[in-house]
Amino acid sequence: MERLNEILKSHGIKPNTNRSLVIKCFIDDHRAHSLCTLHEILKGQMDRTTVYRNLILFTDKGILKKIPCSDGNFLFALITTKESNCNSPSFRCKCCQKVEELPELPQGYLDQIDNKYYFLESIALEGYCKDCK
Repeated sequence: MERLNEILKSHGIKPNTNRSLVIKCFIDDHRAHSLCTLHEILKGQMDRTTVYRNLILFTDKGILKKIPCSDGNFLFALITTKESNCNSPSFRCKCCQKVEELPELPQGYLDQIDNKYYFLESIALEGYCKDCK
């Protein structure tokens, strides 16, 4: 529990029981979680709104990364590198929900897409990892 509190403090977040429980889910299993999945895991310990507020806080503070899915929902995953940004796309296994950060895209690649079509928040690829294939 002390390690969880140190992670929170290092990102400028005051530790409390709910925050520690939410972040523990990501640290323990190294998988991406949706709001619904986390609410199921933490049912009885906190309500859906509290889970959502913590996910948003952790995303804003750079602990979690918000990953769009093909079904229109979002998954949240622990950021594993300090350089994580829009230039680092994510890969999500559709079966086991593991998320890995892929190598950064070449400089200028996103500028071509961004300026012509839309503003990118993140890039995510979906498929099956070698363990689930």
